[in-house]
Amino acid sequence: MFKNYTPGNPASVLYIKNLVKDVVHDDFYYVFGSVFESLDAARSGLSIKLMQEGRMRGQAFVTFPSVEHAQRALNLAHGYAFKGKPMIIQFGRNPGASKAS
Repeated sequence: MFKNYTPGNPASVLYIKNLVKDVVHDDFYYVFGSVFESLDAARSGLSIKLMQEGRMRGQAFVTFPSVEHAQRALNLAHGYAFKGKPMIIQFGRNPGASKAS
């Protein structure tokens, strides 16, 4: 679907790019809400960092309560045309992994 796409190593954080300019936090609760029991569970279970300015505009980091939740969300929403643009979703990099040697 996307040239050179790889989902990365499973993690509880998803990196999302190719977002439209007018995306808001509530949009993520609706897109990823189906991996939770309810919309309220999604609101309490997700941590969202949405970039709306500068070089990172159109990108977001969404933290899930578990790797399993993040895996289901990636499988569900990668490539989903949200507000007319397909979302590109990958697992976020684990900041501790690159320091281990």
